[in-house]
Amino acid sequence: MPEGPEAKISSNYLNKILLDKSKFQIISSYYSDKYSEVFKTINSNLINNKLSFTIGKNIFLKLKNQQFLRIHLGMTGGLSENYKKHCHFKITNKHRDIYFIDVRKFGKIEIISSQNFYEKYDNNFDSLNKNYNIEEHFDFLQKTIKPHQKICKILLNQKLFPGVGNYIKSETLYLTNIHPEQTWNLITIKKKKELINNTKIVMNDSFASGGAELKDFKNPFRNSNYQLKIYGKKYTGDKIKVSKIKTSDQRTTWICKNQKLM
Repeated sequence: MPEGPEAKISSNYLNKILLDKSKFQIISSYYSDKYSEVFKTINSNLINNKLSFTIGKNIFLKLKNQQFLRIHLGMTGGLSENYKKHCHFKITNKHRDIYFIDVRKFGKIEIISSQNFYEKYDNNFDSLNKNYNIEEHFDFLQKTIKPHQKICKILLNQKLFPGVGNYIKSETLYLTNIHPEQTWNLITIKKKKELINNTKIVMNDSFASGGAELKDFKNPFRNSNYQLKIYGKKYTGDKIKVSKIKTSDQRTTWICKNQKLM
């Protein structure tokens, strides 16, 4: 699934075409049945030269009449300049077309009110946000998280760690030497701050390197050179055996023997 870095890369790619007057156009019958009214609203409320931005895994575009367009890439969504199988809509102008491709159809596109946007989405704790502050994030987490919550669930909670998904979770826990089933109350303050900082490092490294090109995401600009350290691996770079375990967040997590449960 595309995570925060991949959503931001896709947003930047989308902005290539939004610099000129553009139109959103449905291609597939699936989207025609499901989203025809949404696309009418988009095209009648587009603001010329308004660029998209991200919060977590969500791509947003401000529209007229106090509205926002929200695009979520789902499990397999992505953008391309080339028409491919499973294309559902395109953004077009006189210079180029950009296609939205989603094999499994878990992506979502919707119109939300400004009130809904400001109440529900907060980029203060998105570590890809240029104004992100680790200390503020730490204080928020300390006030919000219940003591016996497990860290694997905490990291995937989009209100707590916007943009973190399964590969960022596995990479961050590996870098911090924390077991995914560890409870919040048994992690030291020093280790919590290290975890938060490592989340920022993983997300920013992934974004700067072109994202994690797993089976569900291909960088539309160029090939990625981001190197995963544990996710999907059999051994770490230090030749330590990697195990795949099903964790209480109902996801598969990659860990090694250094990540001990206290």
